[in-house]
Amino acid sequence: MSRTGQWHSEDKGFTLIELMVVMLLITIMLGVTIPRLDTSLLQDPRKKTARWMINTVSALRAAATEKQKSQILVVDVDDNRLWVTDAEMDDEAQKGAAENGFALPGGMRIMEVQFSGKESVGSGKAMIVFYPGGYSDQAAINIETGDSERMAFKIEPLLPRVKVVDQWISY
Repeated sequence: MSRTGQWHSEDKGFTLIELMVVMLLITIMLGVTIPRLDTSLLQDPRKKTARWMINTVSALRAAATEKQKSQILVVDVDDNRLWVTDAEMDDEAQKGAAENGFALPGGMRIMEVQFSGKESVGSGKAMIVFYPGGYSDQAAINIETGDSERMAFKIEPLLPRVKVVDQWISY
């Protein structure tokens, strides 16, 4: 506005509608792109796997004692997947559990599953059983990360927690 109180063409700015349209376009672009970001870029694959393993083992122990039925953690060494089943699941339910299982992120690979007093499983499927009495098979899942680092998840028969170590375990 000039001193005389009149508007000149060089004094024009953005209207409220124009600003709202730009804000709407930015919001739409962010709404479309943010969910598509790969979560592995934002999370450490080792931590994600450790969280899943700790929570799953805890839930399996609780479910076995609560339902008074054995629960099974299936480790597919060849496909780098883990999932949960029980003896009462039919073939269709077990197939669904396998398809919806946890796939190791970020180039991690299951190398073998070690059992105390049994042979290790280096290919195929290994089953770690959680019994109604609150105990489980003693097992160690040896994993190699994408950086060729070693780590293992040690499942003890009577302890409620999984121990995560930075080396492979053998019995």
